[in-house]
Amino acid sequence: MELGELELAVLRAVRNLGSATSGTIYDEVLKSRQIAYTSVTTTLYRLVDKDLIAIRKASEKKVFYRLKEGRAYRKAMASMIDRVVDTFGGAAVSYILENPAPTSDPKINALRAQVEKRRLREKRDV
Repeated sequence: MELGELELAVLRAVRNLGSATSGTIYDEVLKSRQIAYTSVTTTLYRLVDKDLIAIRKASEKKVFYRLKEGRAYRKAMASMIDRVVDTFGGAAVSYILENPAPTSDPKINALRAQVEKRRLREKRDV
């Protein structure tokens, strides 16, 4: 699954905010790029269609969006990581593990576990 720059920016905003309205998500995206509100809402709909974002309607006009961390989310992450590794090789994985973004130790440990699981799976497939 391919994701464009705007889709990634909107996903990042939703991840940072948790559950949020399109207006709040727009404000978050606007911090890093000039964009029209309609572009953000269209992107939210596309991410819903890709099964990466879930919708909860609080009322007819109040809609909340949140990340949907299911199979599609994992598939999108795997696709993106595969593209980076295919392009830059093992150096990409080493860089990610040695230079993590500011995050908690449990998240880093979970990432390391995912990488190790992937390595074991690749060894079995060879």
